[in-house]
Amino acid sequence: MWRETTKHERNRQIFDEELDAFLPKRILDFHVHVVNEGVLPADNPFHAGGPAIQRYTFEELATDLDECFPGRENSAVCFGIPQVDADHRLNNNYIASRCDNTKFFGLRLLDTHRDDAESVRRDLEGGKLLGLKPYPVYPRKANEADVEIPEMLPDWAMEIVNDLGALVMLHIPRRARLADPLNQRHIVELCSKYPRAKVVLAHIGRAYFYKNVVGNLERLKDLPNLYFDLAMLNSWEVIEYAFRELPAHRILYGSDIPIALAPGKSVEINDQYTYVTPKPWSLSISDDHGKLVFTSFLYEELRAIRKAVERLGLGPDFIEGLFYGNGIRLLRSVQDGSRK
Repeated sequence: MWRETTKHERNRQIFDEELDAFLPKRILDFHVHVVNEGVLPADNPFHAGGPAIQRYTFEELATDLDECFPGRENSAVCFGIPQVDADHRLNNNYIASRCDNTKFFGLRLLDTHRDDAESVRRDLEGGKLLGLKPYPVYPRKANEADVEIPEMLPDWAMEIVNDLGALVMLHIPRRARLADPLNQRHIVELCSKYPRAKVVLAHIGRAYFYKNVVGNLERLKDLPNLYFDLAMLNSWEVIEYAFRELPAHRILYGSDIPIALAPGKSVEINDQYTYVTPKPWSLSISDDHGKLVFTSFLYEELRAIRKAVERLGLGPDFIEGLFYGNGIRLLRSVQDGSRK
């Protein structure tokens, strides 16, 4: 079983000893991928931290949330798998059909090569999908590192988002990520030009290691419609810096399930980051000697969050906001805006 939940006794011990007293009673995971049967080509599955999977359903997600967070009321913001060769319409329709905006909240994948203004507006006005999830693969450039944010989020799409007061989950492109001056300029322009849009910077702008985040939040932190999720961040130094620099009410807990359920950890080496996993993965170095016993990326993130909270002396109000209050207020504001 590749999922590292409390079904494994070693993870139950980690939860009981390190996390149970720290976590609040309600947890909203703001960053989850769900994929239904038939979306992915048989010869190109999704690699979730090493293991290859063809589907990850809402039923599996509900079980895994219960097993990762025993005794907690849980909910999640969900979107599809951003592969160019996937059936993203089938994936989007599945998300829309299963999101009740109470336990599960849905976002729509945006592929500008296959989507148009009419279909995007229709889907967002339907009320089940609260925003868009673009991705750097969709512009289909020969070198993905050359993609720019406006190519992922063209004006016609952002005009719809702004008109409806909807949400965008933004996985920024380019090799330097958060530290890239062009990315920063485009984020400022995006949030300023479309003030009714709510933009979530996934993975704090993909700043997985300390040098990538230091000095790079100052230009962005005062944008009132820009939020930051912590998905797959395992570095307490990065998280502590973000907690210190950003407005508390605009930081959101997110995991990146199902990847985050896999065994592994993100590590920093010489101002770089990589993942360490027990099985080979294109994004990791692997423990081919089998010397380590792993827990999940998800629990390593929670450990890092707890350490940052304790080092800064942040209290229960901050913790409740991070794991639930900030996210649910954001989602309700999107729903209220769409009804105006």
